[in-house]
Amino acid sequence: MNFFIYTHSYDENSGGNVVLHRLCHLINSLEGHNAWLVKFDPSTCGKPSLRKKLSKIKWLLHSKAKFKVKEGWDTPVWNKNSFPADSVAIYPEVVNGNPLGIKNVVRWLLHQPGFHYDLIDYAEGELYFKFNSAIDDFHYPGSKLSANELKVIYYPIDIYYDRKAKRDIEYCYLVRKGKDKPVVHNNDAVPIDGLSHSETADIFARSKNFICYDDYTAYSIFAVLAGCASFVVPGEGRTISDWYPKEEDRFGIAYGFSEEQRLWAENTKAKVYEHVMKEHERSLKNVQICIEEISEFFNLGSK
Repeated sequence: MNFFIYTHSYDENSGGNVVLHRLCHLINSLEGHNAWLVKFDPSTCGKPSLRKKLSKIKWLLHSKAKFKVKEGWDTPVWNKNSFPADSVAIYPEVVNGNPLGIKNVVRWLLHQPGFHYDLIDYAEGELYFKFNSAIDDFHYPGSKLSANELKVIYYPIDIYYDRKAKRDIEYCYLVRKGKDKPVVHNNDAVPIDGLSHSETADIFARSKNFICYDDYTAYSIFAVLAGCASFVVPGEGRTISDWYPKEEDRFGIAYGFSEEQRLWAENTKAKVYEHVMKEHERSLKNVQICIEEISEFFNLGSK
């Protein structure tokens, strides 16, 4: 089958962007399947709310730059205006409509639909995959939410794992998608928003504690890998099981600042590295399983 993945230029600091490119690479590693990246048009995201217009502007500026891919990955870019018959479009959940005009549409729910933009404009006959257990079930009339998770990860483990440095920073913090949460860090805490992985890893290696306002970011795991205690500021009205229903997705991370959660994170942090390595290995298998379902759902047949 031929897959066309709608995405931005490669950006190591954008988790959603990284996994879209990684998905393309993994599909191309499977015999009989081909995948291409298609340049993302930010105008297909719908009307943003006032508090999210800055994100829209950032994406617009990003789209004007040269389209980048990650060196060493098999991620060709499709520059033609037409697509082969029986192709499959894969869109992240922020995309509305079907900008590529491909008959068979898969939407990959990397976040809750509607979180980034006010409008959700999907269609009948589509197939949806959640990224992981943190994504709420989403149903659209005439379309299907798969029971399989399309969990694809790529973590720069070598940058973060087992770094040695003097722990001379008490707290560091990350805001990202958690701008609406109450501020709990003190004025001496070190911000890491916008830093490169190398810069962030240096700060994690020196920090005793990491406070994350973003519910869903791999940086909470990166902090643990670097030996830093990792805390997530809970979202209003969201319980720990709402946050991540699967226990293994919470290893090493405290949801809030209770003693119970601090101890949970401390007692499970040793499991994080092994869990991450297993998730890397499972990514290809997850892709294989989902491709089989895509083939069956759209009646494309295995090739």
